[in-house]
Amino acid sequence: MIENRREVLWFGAEPINEVRREFEQRSLSLRHCGLEHAVEPAGACAAIFWFGIDVPDFLVSLARRHARMLVDYNVTVYLVASDDAAMGRLQRLAAEILGIPGVVARTDPPAHALAEGAARHDAGPKPRMDLKIKFADNREPVRDADKALFERAFWHCSSITLVELTGGRSDARVFAVHMTVATSNAGVWPQPAFAKLDRRDKIAREYSNYDEYADRFIPFGLRPNIHDMITGTERSLLVGNFVDRSESLWDLTRRSVAAQAVTSLIEETLCGWRDQAYANDPVEGAVARAMAGLCNPKNVNPRYPEAALRDGVAIGPNEIWDRLCGLKQRYRMAPAHGDLHGENVRVRNGQAILIDLASVLREAPLTVDLAALETWFAFQLPPECDPNAYEDLAWWAEIERLYAPGTFIHPPGPCEPTAKHCWMSTVVRQLRRMGIAAQSCGTEYQAAVAVHLLRRCQWDDGPAADRYRRTKGFVVAARLAEDLEGKANA
Repeated sequence: MIENRREVLWFGAEPINEVRREFEQRSLSLRHCGLEHAVEPAGACAAIFWFGIDVPDFLVSLARRHARMLVDYNVTVYLVASDDAAMGRLQRLAAEILGIPGVVARTDPPAHALAEGAARHDAGPKPRMDLKIKFADNREPVRDADKALFERAFWHCSSITLVELTGGRSDARVFAVHMTVATSNAGVWPQPAFAKLDRRDKIAREYSNYDEYADRFIPFGLRPNIHDMITGTERSLLVGNFVDRSESLWDLTRRSVAAQAVTSLIEETLCGWRDQAYANDPVEGAVARAMAGLCNPKNVNPRYPEAALRDGVAIGPNEIWDRLCGLKQRYRMAPAHGDLHGENVRVRNGQAILIDLASVLREAPLTVDLAALETWFAFQLPPECDPNAYEDLAWWAEIERLYAPGTFIHPPGPCEPTAKHCWMSTVVRQLRRMGIAAQSCGTEYQAAVAVHLLRRCQWDDGPAADRYRRTKGFVVAARLAEDLEGKANA
């Protein structure tokens, strides 16, 4: 049963009877909170800090201490001053509080206006303040400030266990949430949920992307179906359904059993987007220019072109970019995932399910997602590799074979079935065939791959083995760009 949140927390001088009557008429109860009282947000829909004319320092401190927490529990916060002079002082003393989303400043509002604002605010179900949050596999706990989001999202549970799904390069955290429901006629263990924790603005954008790009274009069972967005001051939580007993495409690929899932991803999951490319004629221009939102050569870390000198590559990222942007090409445009990799795709029974739509592009060349996935599989450091070992000559030998310019005309052949990197060769060859088949001119896919390799060099995190692979990616990007320029001038 959902418990309504009809309490208003009042800080400052006691509210007068007229104010109390306005709140009572709207079935709201006022609770006056003093310095000695604990602030309990669970049943509250609003909090009012009444500063009056004098704007006492203790009340500013109280607002500074509690405002973020209250907003994280979806309590709308009013800072009220009696006149413009008092509001001016309040703005000087509490500018950081006024900048919090969900905090509203009011000057001498009529009593009914505050009561009506509080009554109209939908605070959602009463959060489960005693929710037990457990973490599988000894993963890092969420921050204390983020617990409020889980207590709001899983208000109907007595406990949840978070299984982290990893993925991506941002601070986002993605979980499968296994719930124990407090009261349910059907039972205590429902199907697990999907939850993504990230910055407030990024979650808002992803929520919008699900609405615009997923609901009508990705089949129902091949994406999380979003239930709610739980908004906080700095971070928010996206919650939806999750397919249990699935595994990442990355894990399947390294076992050489991903072929069916890769086909499902491109031909079924993303088919609704990719079909849009044929609604219009191909575009004339350089593929790299159409991918400028994904890669900026000025952001390439200098360590990679410097290290690439050992491989005889003497040009920098700007020169590579200029060569790619100087090409005369044709390509079709369609919505694209924008950050497709092996850890934001889950697989069950051979079907590929997307779990991340944070970076969707409204339009991009049709080969962009294929090139992103191929280069990620080829250049991502597998977890079983020694992260501190800089060189991997066997890997580099296979990369040189797979990324020779001629392999973008005729896809590379198979490697020895018992070779260490056979799994990598297998998935690269499958995606390469798809990329060549999808291109609208003979150089489109090669250029898209070069851009994605250059994009990887914008990152400088990770261990030594990662930096080695990015350096080699820079080398390959330079070679592919040189080859493309040569073909254009031939």
